[in-house]
Amino acid sequence: MDTGQIIAVAAAAVFFVWYFAGALLNRRRAAELIRAVRGAVGAVGEGPTIRWHGRSAFEVSVAEPVPPLTAFRLLCLLEPRDFPLALAWNRLRGRRDQVLINADFARPPRAGAPDPGRYGIPGLTGVELRAEQPHLRLVLQVGAGGEAAIEKSVALVRELAAAQPGGRPV
Repeated sequence: MDTGQIIAVAAAAVFFVWYFAGALLNRRRAAELIRAVRGAVGAVGEGPTIRWHGRSAFEVSVAEPVPPLTAFRLLCLLEPRDFPLALAWNRLRGRRDQVLINADFARPPRAGAPDPGRYGIPGLTGVELRAEQPHLRLVLQVGAGGEAAIEKSVALVRELAAAQPGGRPV
């Protein structure tokens, strides 16, 4: 074998090992995030169900949200730890494991996009209030050790729901 073939085989071996190690890390990370999500969604209702979308994404829906919420759904997109080039690209762009929260209120809010920084939640990169459903969209970047931000974001959902016209404190 010449030098080019050796380099190609070595690179293939590295990517092969990385793929399985990354898949294992994603499985562990998913378990951590599910624990954090389960603890947080109890505050917005009962009957949460988890549905997997492949190996790197899951959705949690609450069957019976507390008023003034009428719907609550959380989607978690894991980092591509099993593919090093995509992982590096996401990290360069500041992306981590993403938690997307969608909620509907009993009464539509006034549309707007408040500054996420005003809420003081680490990793909160997007807040959008809309007149059409979903009424609230939150985007959260959750790094390792930052799982407490999920609970804070769910508390923000409750706070924003209560602040809407006709909303009652929850």
